[in-house]
Amino acid sequence: MNTIKYEINDKGICLLSLNRPKVHNSFNRELLNELSDTLNLLKNNKEIKILIITGEGEKSFSSGVDLKELQNFKSIEDAREFAILLEGTSEKIFNFPTPVISAINGFALGGGMGYAAATDYRIIADTAKVGFPAIKLGAILPVTCTLYLKELIGMANSRDILLTGRMMNAKEAKEIGLVNRIVPLNSIIDEAYKIAETIIEGSNEAMFYTKKTLNSMLATDIESQKLYAADNFAYLSQTKEWKQRINNFGKK
Repeated sequence: MNTIKYEINDKGICLLSLNRPKVHNSFNRELLNELSDTLNLLKNNKEIKILIITGEGEKSFSSGVDLKELQNFKSIEDAREFAILLEGTSEKIFNFPTPVISAINGFALGGGMGYAAATDYRIIADTAKVGFPAIKLGAILPVTCTLYLKELIGMANSRDILLTGRMMNAKEAKEIGLVNRIVPLNSIIDEAYKIAETIIEGSNEAMFYTKKTLNSMLATDIESQKLYAADNFAYLSQTKEWKQRINNFGKK
């Protein structure tokens, strides 16, 4: 089964879906590699004026990294390679040349919400919940996701939700600035298309340079920290506490 699906309409709006609904569209290496390759392909497609990212099904946008990946790292280097893949794919969303909208149709956890935070505009279903439970697993969030989060909601709110690992409903996510708009689940894709159509009324070139300007300082911070963060992730992955917490979390 392909882990990524996409379609492009006659207005240049591309809808991309994370396609592992039976496991909450979680990230394994196959999905991350396919997503990375698809983003490379789409960014060079001149027909595309805007990208919408969502999760297949109605339960989850993405639950983040698949627990099986976290349980099965063979070495520090194996974990480090995975962390670099996770970070690099996130950056491809962040640096995508056209505006990107995320339609958060269900649970968005950890890196799943981190990838949504990399987009330019976020809408969320009224029934969806988001959170960053990495600390409960003995893990850390990718540095890209952490910096996107801090940029959106500030240091105080970031400390709150990262250090507690608690879940938030759509209303709280909107109140703290993590998402832009709340919509009913059954209309989330329609609303994403409406927002996309409004955005693409502007000049393509102006949108490109506006996004590049807005992203420039954050992109510099990411570049300076991402390899150091990958090393930290890899180190933690080989500790006894990581393995115990991941196994316990998986049983739940």
